[in-house]
Amino acid sequence: MKDKYQELQRKLIKGFRMQSLIIIVSNIIALFIVAVKTQSLVKPQALDIIFVSGLELIGIVSIILGFYNFISIRFLNSRFLSLIKGIEAIADGDFDVRLDSANSAFLSPIYEDFNKMAAELQNTGILRTDFINSYSHEFKTPIVSINGFANLLMERNVSEEDRKKYLKIIADESARLSELANDTLLLSKLDSQQIIPDKKTYALDEQLRHCVILLSVDWGKKNIDLAGELSEVSYTGNEELMQHLWMNLLNNAIRYTPAGGEIRVSLSREENSAVIRVADNGTGMDEETVIHIFDKYYQGTAAGKLYGLGLGLSIAKRIVDLCGGIISVETRKNEGSTFTVRLPL
Repeated sequence: MKDKYQELQRKLIKGFRMQSLIIIVSNIIALFIVAVKTQSLVKPQALDIIFVSGLELIGIVSIILGFYNFISIRFLNSRFLSLIKGIEAIADGDFDVRLDSANSAFLSPIYEDFNKMAAELQNTGILRTDFINSYSHEFKTPIVSINGFANLLMERNVSEEDRKKYLKIIADESARLSELANDTLLLSKLDSQQIIPDKKTYALDEQLRHCVILLSVDWGKKNIDLAGELSEVSYTGNEELMQHLWMNLLNNAIRYTPAGGEIRVSLSREENSAVIRVADNGTGMDEETVIHIFDKYYQGTAAGKLYGLGLGLSIAKRIVDLCGGIISVETRKNEGSTFTVRLPL
């Protein structure tokens, strides 16, 4: 790659220099011819003198422009060299490199775009590193737990009470592993999709009720008051994908709502859209978390505890985007959050 850019640079500079030299030499020759012709005139007329003087002036200006062009090429050479070195650094994995767009003349837009690209690659690299660290940690923890408690179960002196406790931990950690793997695979699949497959018309209000019932054990354990106000709405979409969306939003609300708290789920038709709101009076979020809440692998610190890989709301956002809808959040720290989804009908 480095050789490719260096060869390109050599060709550009060689072409520019050759062009400048041709302009300068051709104009010097032209001036010489004009001077010789002028001397050969026996009785030059006024028009002849004006014409010749004009040619000489044009020749001199052309030579000056040729030298200016030559100097400009040296300037371009240094700027292209900076750009090539920057590209080489990016190719070598150095995403911290930035170019000085203030002194790059007409190349300034290219330098600025280069800096934007480098910044995006740097952010992607940070996210990738964070994801790998989180992914390895999140997978390692349940595997260690499963292995440890499985070994304890093989001991002869384990009481029946401890045996049940260990089996429960193994079951929970296995479910956690399955959820992590499914979320990762689903997000990868959604990122490669551009359309929603297998659409059909179904009752959106019934699907929301079904999701609430599926999670009844989770919100029941925390004695959460979960109420719904669901209008009858028919929706055409992929039923399985939409269930992932509602389960993610409801799980999020349950997770960050304290025991004895409240969650409200509503569905209404507004103009040509179905509007779904999931509101809770839980921990809420600060401004920094709200900015990144739908970013892949981002984990806020609500409730003082990190959970999962930060994929749930990224999956929800991607599903809504594929449906041509909008998802937004209103929240206040320690006062709760309201997620609103608008889907075109």
